[in-house]
Amino acid sequence: MDDATQEDGAADAADDGGLGWLLPGHRPAPAEALRRIQALCAAWPDLHAAMFAVLATHQELPRDMLAAAIKQFRPDLDPYTREDVVGLLTALWNGGKSGFDAVLRTRANAPKKVGGFSWVKE
Repeated sequence: MDDATQEDGAADAADDGGLGWLLPGHRPAPAEALRRIQALCAAWPDLHAAMFAVLATHQELPRDMLAAAIKQFRPDLDPYTREDVVGLLTALWNGGKSGFDAVLRTRANAPKKVGGFSWVKE
């Protein structure tokens, strides 16, 4: 079987199962992408997992568009700018969980961890 026939067969199989939107090169309509991003953001309460799922399933969309969509559906990203969220997506893609956590810690609006020293005032 040649490559073109295999690709057509894979596309037909994916469309039959409703997974055609996951194939490489698929560019969803904006309304379709927003609906899926909203569902993914709601499915994972953990910010890292939600952003990773969106990034992994919508690789064809520019990161600034993904950042705007994720920011719209994740209230825990309200203190961050769109550029901060783009940085988080880039760190997630390039550095995994440790890169994501490192960038999250460096943002000005990052939640501060409470230290164990009750006599130290911040």
